[in-house]
Amino acid sequence: MNKITLFLLLVISTISLVSCEEKFGPDVDPTPAEATITGKWSFKSLGTITDKKTYELTLDDIRKIPGTNTSSVDSISNTYAYEFKTDSTYLSGTDSGKWKSSSDGKTIVLTSKVTKGMNGKYQVQTLSVLTLTSNELVLGYKKFTADADGDFNATTFEDFVYLAMGGLALQYKGTEQEAKSATSIQGTINLKR
Repeated sequence: MNKITLFLLLVISTISLVSCEEKFGPDVDPTPAEATITGKWSFKSLGTITDKKTYELTLDDIRKIPGTNTSSVDSISNTYAYEFKTDSTYLSGTDSGKWKSSSDGKTIVLTSKVTKGMNGKYQVQTLSVLTLTSNELVLGYKKFTADADGDFNATTFEDFVYLAMGGLALQYKGTEQEAKSATSIQGTINLKR
C-alpha cells in the first residue's frame, strides 16, 4: 500500500512537470477573465468527477493516506494555491507565469515562466473553469471517456498524469464498484478564498 501511496504522491508532484504543447487558439482572449478570478485562491481539495458522482479528497483525507507525511501535504497545499493578478500573471507554489482566459470564461491557459516539461519547453497547461464564484474556483483537467471495453486510455505521458490525477479522489473516496462503473473521469483542483 505504501508503494501505491508514494506513487500517487509522485503523480501529484509530477503534474507540475507535464508539458502541454498547445498554443493559444483564436478563441482565447489575451485579457484577464472576469474580475472574480483575480486574487488569491487557497487549496481546498482534489476532485474526481465521473458520469455518476463527484468525489472530493481534502487535505485531511490526504493526511490519512498511509505513508503520507506532513511535508507532502504542505507541498500539495502550496503547489495548488494560486494568485491570479490583473496584469495577467499568476503565482502558484514555486511556479509563476502568464494566464489567459477564453472569451467565454470556460477555459484558462497557464503558461509557466519557471516550470519546464520533460521536453525542456516551458509548461503550458489548459484547464476548464467548471465553477467560478466569488469564493469558489474549480479547475478541471482533461476529461477521459472509457472505450467500448471500459478502459480509459492514456496514450501520452501527459494523459497518464491527468488520468491518474483525475482518479485520485475516486480511488480513495469511492467504492470499487463505483470505480468500475465510471464511464468518464475528470480530475479537478478545488480552490477557495
